[in-house]
Amino acid sequence: MILDYEYPVVYFNGDDYEDSDVINKAGQIELLQISQEPYEAIVNAEGYSFHILFGSKTGGNFLCIPGWRMGCELSYLSDVFWNQRSILGDDQRFGYETATAVAYALNKLKTVIE
Repeated sequence: MILDYEYPVVYFNGDDYEDSDVINKAGQIELLQISQEPYEAIVNAEGYSFHILFGSKTGGNFLCIPGWRMGCELSYLSDVFWNQRSILGDDQRFGYETATAVAYALNKLKTVIE
């Protein structure tokens, strides 16, 4: 099953935060395993494909993207702001646009898991 979803990306046109543009972008999620944890899907966004594994653990939730050698803790799947910051990480190696795309994909996945 394929799900379409949208996510907003903010582009700043200088140092003034009010001088920004919000572009809604489209992504797709291919559901691989959503009947039990760990859940598994492929997120296609920003010209990339992210094979994600996610679920719960003692003390919270987690996300793993093995092909990108990335893993992090998650809040609730619907907490886009917190999850985006966690996916982005301190080194921001994953990138703002891609972290935003995956965080919004997790929010969309919440609707089909519960």
